[in-house]
Amino acid sequence: MNKNKLLSMIAPYIISKNLITESDQVLKNISNNLQGAKPEDVVFYNLNQKNEKAIVDFQRRLTNSNAGIVIVSDGNEKISNENCVMVDSVNFLTIQKLIADELFPNKKKMKIVGVTGTNGKTTTVNLAMQIATAIGHPAISIGTIGVQDVNGAIIEDIGSTTPSYVELRKLIHQFQDKFEVCFIEVSSHALAQNRLFDISLDGAAWTSFSQDHLDYHRTMEEYFEAKLLIEKNYLKQNLFLLIPAQEHNLFLEVSKKVPSSRVKLAKTLTERSFGLSLEERPLFYHSTYNQSNAEIALQLNAELFGEESIKKIQLKDIKTPPGRFSLIELENESMAIIDYAHTPDALTNIGAAIKNAFPNHRLTVVFGCGGNRDKTKRPIMGKAVSAFADKIIVTSDNPRDESPEDIIIEILAGIKESYEAVVDRKKAINAALENLGKKEIILIAGKGHEEYQEIKGIKHPFSDFNIVKNFKMGL
Repeated sequence: MNKNKLLSMIAPYIISKNLITESDQVLKNISNNLQGAKPEDVVFYNLNQKNEKAIVDFQRRLTNSNAGIVIVSDGNEKISNENCVMVDSVNFLTIQKLIADELFPNKKKMKIVGVTGTNGKTTTVNLAMQIATAIGHPAISIGTIGVQDVNGAIIEDIGSTTPSYVELRKLIHQFQDKFEVCFIEVSSHALAQNRLFDISLDGAAWTSFSQDHLDYHRTMEEYFEAKLLIEKNYLKQNLFLLIPAQEHNLFLEVSKKVPSSRVKLAKTLTERSFGLSLEERPLFYHSTYNQSNAEIALQLNAELFGEESIKKIQLKDIKTPPGRFSLIELENESMAIIDYAHTPDALTNIGAAIKNAFPNHRLTVVFGCGGNRDKTKRPIMGKAVSAFADKIIVTSDNPRDESPEDIIIEILAGIKESYEAVVDRKKAINAALENLGKKEIILIAGKGHEEYQEIKGIKHPFSDFNIVKNFKMGL
């Protein structure tokens, strides 16, 4: 497709356009990345007209971009650059679909299953992907830890929990001939921003609901309504929105807003006779929330392929995703557990799981909070950790543009017991490891699988796993 054909396709939606050069230039790709674009790329840019800084940033990026053509929502009279097309924001996704259908057609061969929830999305889609593959239906998962199949990461970083619409269309096109099912994490941001657009879901689940992202959604009610969109806008007719049996209050709240014929509790592991005793279950599934994640993963596959198909599955054969209750054994019957828990509810859940699984161990918790995110949850996270930790070390997470010291002070407002505050995350983890006692567990929470720490717009190499492993090796 060249520029002339593209302009012809989207002609009804164009508000204005600047000089179009090299009209025969072949366009092969779609992207949201203006800075990294090539001459063969169509770049979609959603410009915030009310933010003067956003307009200045766009102009700078546009001046330095090599994009073949840039399609801007609404546009601005100040934009005079060549190969720039302004369209109505109301039709922005419609235009993306038209061009995606041309360059990256969706044959609708691959089943798409969406999983939303405050916590548990990553684990659930990963487990569901493994279960589907094990029963003869090759699958992938898309989400926080990238694109995965049973052999591990195919694409390690996709930039966000749920890709943009154009990136999602490219992924579907790329994998639709090799895999039968795609299990995708669907964040509340993605739902509110309509990132799935015309992609219908062959199954959907809602894993949990608790405070998070109030920097974006403002209220819990708004956050809840955003989550509900997975059923209202995307789930195909005659299908269920699945909710874990242990999330009965969530089930009741959703049932008030969703027709009873559209919401369903997943069967429990006990009902399915999966590891009836704790001794029969891998450690990962000793926690109630990971039991719920497994129950949803099994139920999604049962809905897709029938109850009989999942009866041969054994939990011990399903690998746990990285950074989710990941256990590293240390000396003196002690261990470190690395987990992505970064909400009050997630911390409470993993604390209860550790105490239940290791009642005779002391528990030290090393954690922080991310910058430029929901500030109201910081003292609540401090309070949550206080309820179960024997020792608390508060440190940095991804401070982003905020002062890590200020973030720590806000966390400490919720802690009434004794604590240590160590701003440098590496030093904080090492301090916990160096003072490790017999039968002690160090929970290192918040970053899980991440291999960076974001400070002032720069992602510095950083891994909780590597720090623990280097300590074990004496490095």
